[in-house]
Amino acid sequence: MRIIESDILVIGSGIAGLFFASKSADSGTINIITKAAIDDGNTRLAQGGIACVNNAHDNFESHINDTLLAGAGFCNREAVELMVSLAPALIEELVNIGVKFSKENNILDLGKEGGHSHHRIVHSTDITGSVIEQALVKNVSQFKSIHTFEYFIAIKLVVHDSCCYGTLALDTQTGESVFFRSKSTVLATGGGGQAYLQTTNPLLATGDGYALAYDAGVPISDMEFVQFHPTMLHHAQAHGFLISEALRGAGAELVLPDASTFMQHYHPLGSLAPRDIVSRAMYTEMKVLGLPNLFLDARSISPKTIETHFPNINTTCLALGIDMLHHLIPVAPAAHFICGGVTTNLDGCTGLKQLYAIGEVARTGVHGANRLASNSLLEGLVFAFQTANHVKENLPYYKNSVLLPNFPVQKLPKTALEQKEIAHLRLAIQTLMWEHIGIVRCELGMKEGETALNLIGSRIQVLLKTIQLDRELIELNSIYKTAELIINAALKRTVSLGCHYIEYPNTYKNSGPPRDKNILKETVKVKELTQQIVDSEEIGNDHVIKIK
Repeated sequence: MRIIESDILVIGSGIAGLFFASKSADSGTINIITKAAIDDGNTRLAQGGIACVNNAHDNFESHINDTLLAGAGFCNREAVELMVSLAPALIEELVNIGVKFSKENNILDLGKEGGHSHHRIVHSTDITGSVIEQALVKNVSQFKSIHTFEYFIAIKLVVHDSCCYGTLALDTQTGESVFFRSKSTVLATGGGGQAYLQTTNPLLATGDGYALAYDAGVPISDMEFVQFHPTMLHHAQAHGFLISEALRGAGAELVLPDASTFMQHYHPLGSLAPRDIVSRAMYTEMKVLGLPNLFLDARSISPKTIETHFPNINTTCLALGIDMLHHLIPVAPAAHFICGGVTTNLDGCTGLKQLYAIGEVARTGVHGANRLASNSLLEGLVFAFQTANHVKENLPYYKNSVLLPNFPVQKLPKTALEQKEIAHLRLAIQTLMWEHIGIVRCELGMKEGETALNLIGSRIQVLLKTIQLDRELIELNSIYKTAELIINAALKRTVSLGCHYIEYPNTYKNSGPPRDKNILKETVKVKELTQQIVDSEEIGNDHVIKIK
């Protein structure tokens, strides 16, 4: 087995992993492994921006209170205070490495999103994540101490005497097994939205970091808090494309088929209420009206604002035949962010010595039971910074293991039938999670989901024992374990809190505001129109596999 050594190993190449690497470049040699290209992943898809107090009209306490309120009072206040207070300085660091944020009259243009009491979202039009990712990739490439290994997927953390010494990994292009040995290992693997049928996350967001930590016995917490973003573009060719919350901050409204608003009946902030509340409101309206989606009305926003602030969203919609200046935009909630994860302290330390976790894979406590919009990129920056400082101070005391781990025995290559089965099992997990552990949950449904998942897990274990590991099988196992963690946590929390909403008998019967006959008539028209723009085989409710 090939051994590749470094002082520090980073698994993942999003904002958290790359920013950590750049801040640790003078601490020792660093290897970054990523299962796709270095600039691929969730970070590049982030549209809205980074929450940051940046003018005299705003203050830290306001940002802190907004975060605590969105998190349903379940946040770690110390972690929130740290995150908010470090934001301005870290935004400045991004500017220094070449990130060009949008400005008006040479002053940062600050957007507003759901749950925020002030305009404080620093952004680069509507492609903030992509701009940041490109700048970080370029910055990391300038350090001789940092080496990147693309298309390597981590299989198992190497643990000895309660310490982590790196990971076993698979070169997905050659099939070679490699031991990336290190004194300290940083999980920066992102989230696990692919555990759900509908998600804004890319195909590679399969929860690999949760699975790695789970197998190593590392404490994981708050996985029941899965945030659903209210406005995924509901179109067969959209592939989970997100319609940024910043569009609502600029004046767009969530509406029913007759273009009437409804969020005022659910929350004082209307369409800019926290995401869990908006998603549940949409769930209610869609259920009552029998629709697979509702709409976003951006027709009141000026063409100039659309052109200068939302060029990516506008271009994407136009390519799908939706002119946001004249048409309602079909949207629906989708799995977006896991607020829980590998439990860490404020320095990124986990329950396993020499193992750290940062970014979405970590549970720092800043999000509580529901993440405030645009705090995700900020969390990645802040705790990458904190972790880099901790590693620098402690790396001299860390040692490498001299033991070679056992790599899984090579088995038979998978057949075409087994390849098809892996894809089917992945879809089955996504479907049961969407149906039973979704926006609104009930005890019976969660137990049914648990039973179905256990059966699927048994079959996955057989496949792991009989065929060679490859990326598809590793990712299937990661999705399964992520789903298992979410279901187990959801069943243990017997009361509603934030993203975790339990439906009790009659909770949603005739809920929401009264509907007049005109709205219901309009619904019939919308259903007919939806069939023209939405491929029912991919998105329609009829496609959902019923697993009992």
